[in-house]
Amino acid sequence: MYSVEECLQILEKMRYMCNEDDDIEVFDEALYRVRREGDMNVIERLCTVILNDKLEEPLSAMDDILETIIYISEKYNQVEEGIYIFLSNGYKIIKSAPYWFKMFNKLLLYTKHLHEYYVSAIKRLDEKNLEILLNILDDIEKETPVDDLNEAAKLIREKVKSIE
Repeated sequence: MYSVEECLQILEKMRYMCNEDDDIEVFDEALYRVRREGDMNVIERLCTVILNDKLEEPLSAMDDILETIIYISEKYNQVEEGIYIFLSNGYKIIKSAPYWFKMFNKLLLYTKHLHEYYVSAIKRLDEKNLEILLNILDDIEKETPVDDLNEAAKLIREKVKSIE
């Protein structure tokens, strides 16, 4: 059995899934252990070191990382904090995982029960990360026809504008 730290090291080593000895089952098992035994301290590492846009296959591995961040946050009743950790590292994430940064925000927009936590986390962002987030929300609005996602992005932007 591996420790959470060892599992994070496995995830980091295998994050691109492009080495001959990389095995999605090992990756999934390590992520599962992090999900079950990790605490709020693992979230930053998941989103800044392991999450990336260069994964060759399968993309579901990165989806699982996003879900793990939410799961851990909910498990410790610190949903706002988990979202904040992710968003406050936007300037780091956007360098290696802009697609997954956008996907995390879409996940939050689609999940209505998380909107309150999302807005509260946004209120805590520094100017640099707030600008990154607002640009992402703008992109989501532009690329999405009028639907629930588009409306949620507009709603969140309006709430953010009221606090600026």
